[in-house]
Amino acid sequence: MKRLLFLSVIGLSTCVLAAGLHTEVQVEATLASMEQTWVDAATRGDRATLNQLLDDSFVEAMPNGARRSKADVLFAPTLPPGTTQTLGQLKVRVFGNITMDSGVNHYTPASGMKATDYAFADVYLRRGDSWRIASSRTTREASA
Repeated sequence: MKRLLFLSVIGLSTCVLAAGLHTEVQVEATLASMEQTWVDAATRGDRATLNQLLDDSFVEAMPNGARRSKADVLFAPTLPPGTTQTLGQLKVRVFGNITMDSGVNHYTPASGMKATDYAFADVYLRRGDSWRIASSRTTREASA
């Protein structure tokens, strides 16, 4: 009887652990997709999508030291035509209802212009059933 109870506990623990890992992998995939959606929306000037992604408490620290709120982002001029942004080295770390996403944004202001790499760290928080971007910090990568 003790052996059966022990095996049941081990089996249940394994299922709980596997479910937790599955959920974490799902969250990581969701947040990676949201990062790309954010970059795409910023490139297109899609303010409706930006409004949905950014938490009302959002604050962004820019490479030049300036800080922007959600309202600042929503009312900022759109990026120049031909601008591209490509995400790389994306890493999502999940801490319950908070995540820390980091990576590099390879930004080209327009076709034929010199690209610049920006390292970023973004904090997401879960509000109910959805995730919102709470903060972002971007720094310019050193030139090679």
